Amino acid sequence: MSLASIGQGALAARTVAAHRDSPTACDKQKRGLQVVTLLQKNWQDLIKPNKLDVQSGRDRSRVATLVAEPLERGFGLTLGNALRRVLLSSLQGAAVKTVQIDGVLHEFSSIPGVREDVTDVVLNIKEVALRLHSEGVKRMVLTKEGPGPARAKDIETSSEVEILNPEHIICHLDQDASVRMEFTADVGKGYVAAERNRTEDAPIGLIPVDSLYSPVKKVSYRVENTREGQILDYDKLTLTVETDGSVTPEDAVALAARILQDQLSVFINFEEPKKQVEEQQHPELAFNAALLKKVDELELSVRSANCLKNDNIVYIGDLIQKTEAEMLRT
Repeated sequence: MSLASIGQGALAARTVAAHRDSPTACDKQKRGLQVVTLLQKNWQDLIKPNKLDVQSGRDRSRVATLVAEPLERGFGLTLGNALRRVLLSSLQGAAVKTVQIDGVLHEFSSIPGVREDVTDVVLNIKEVALRLHSEGVKRMVLTKEGPGPARAKDIETSSEVEILNPEHIICHLDQDASVRMEFTADVGKGYVAAERNRTEDAPIGLIPVDSLYSPVKKVSYRVENTREGQILDYDKLTLTVETDGSVTPEDAVALAARILQDQLSVFINFEEPKKQVEEQQHPELAFNAALLKKVDELELSVRSANCLKNDNIVYIGDLIQKTEAEMLRT
C-alpha cells in the first residue's frame, strides 16, 4: 500500500469522525429552542393579574378605583409608582394658553365692575376644562353683562371645542358692568409655565396663562397583601384616579400603560418566537360508489347468494365489513 493511499484513508476517517462529532442543524435548532424556553421563563412564570376590577365613583367619567391582583411581591409598588407618574405627566389634554381682556393691559390691573382682580380671573380661567376635537390653536370669546357670575358655559366656542365644566365661575359682575375676554387654547401635555406661552410679537394686553394640559387631576395608589392559593404574600394594587372628564379614569390608565409599554420596548433585545400551532392533517377518504351496489348484481352462485341474504347482507358495503371468520360461519 502506498503512502498516498494511507494518507487519503486517514483523512477520510478524520472527516467522518469530525462530521459525527459536529452538531447537526437539528441539534443547533434544539439548543436554540432550549435557550428561548429559558428566556421565556423569566416572564412567563411570573404570576399575572386575572383581570382589572374597575369600581366607579360618584361620577364614572371622572372618578374610579382600579384594582389589579395578584401581582408578584414588589410589583405593586413598581407598577403603581410608574403608572402614577405617567398619568400625571404624559397624557395629552387641552388647556387655555392666553387671555386678552378688553381694557386690561396686564395681569396686575383691575376690571371695572368686576369683583375679582385680573390675577384671580386668570386663576379661574386656568381651571376651565376643555376637550378639543382637532389639533391647532382654537379661539374662544366670553361676553357677559352684569349683574351675576360669568361662567364657563358663557364662553362662545366652535364645534371643535367642548366645555367640560360649564358651571365653573370665572368672575362676578356688578350692576351695569360688562366684560369681554378672548382666549386661545391648544393641545399639549404636562405643565407649561406662562412664560413659555408668551411670544415676542404678542400684542399689548395679551396675558399668558399657565397651562396644565394633563387630563388627570389626582392619582393615588396603595399596595396590600393578597392571597393566591396557599401563598399569602402576593401584591394587590389599588389605583384611584380622578380626571377632568375629557377622558375616563379607565382609559387614562390604559393610555399610561401603553406609553410605558412603548418606552420599555427599546430595552428588549430579542424577538419572541411565534407560536406555532400544529394542525393535524386528516386526509379525506374518497367515497367509492361501488359500495352501494347490491350483492344481487354480483355473479354469485345460488348457494352463496342465499347465504348472504340469510345474513342480511344486502350491499357490497355490508359485505366488506365482515371478517373472514364471520364469512366462514355464514
